[in-house]
Amino acid sequence: MNSADIAIIGGGIAGLSAAIYTAEAGFSTVVFDQNKSQLRPIEHVQNYPGFPEAITGDELLSRMRKQAESFGAELKKEKVAAVKAGETNGSRFLLTVADAEGNERSFSANYVIAASNINKKPLEDLGIETEVSPAVPSGKISRIKGGSWSGETNVPGFYVAGLLSGVPTQSIIAAGQGTQTAMEIISKEKGKAHVWHDS
Repeated sequence: MNSADIAIIGGGIAGLSAAIYTAEAGFSTVVFDQNKSQLRPIEHVQNYPGFPEAITGDELLSRMRKQAESFGAELKKEKVAAVKAGETNGSRFLLTVADAEGNERSFSANYVIAASNINKKPLEDLGIETEVSPAVPSGKISRIKGGSWSGETNVPGFYVAGLLSGVPTQSIIAAGQGTQTAMEIISKEKGKAHVWHDS
């Protein structure tokens, strides 16, 4: 069995933002991603600061993956098939992950951040209810009931990031909310507010 301090389900903009911050803060971080981010097929991302000439969604995500990996985050092309809460090998959560061929293995983590609006099975496993997000006009996106900007859920150690928290479908907002979720965990673990100052 493999383990990490933090397991992130979903490698879109919110999940990768969280991974960048948790990995930089020294927490072992693994991102489980199936490469299905809603941002990936976008040809011209023009509403993300720093890219006046626009950037493709795929390129933006690629850059974020490289940045997360540069701080030590691991990215796995695996699906989280199940999540159980409860003490397992010194961790709060036991995840069942599967590769593209369906081969399953166990993985444990102290914290889990769900940042995928596609794979809601982990939420269902823990009894976390979802509803249609009023922040998204299409009605196709869910958020957790009682969600907040901090990403906390009613299950200690289990957080949500991005659209699952109920934020609008703007990439910069999802990135910021993913970062906020990471900061909540980092500050909780360190026992004080965490601040990342660039040099």
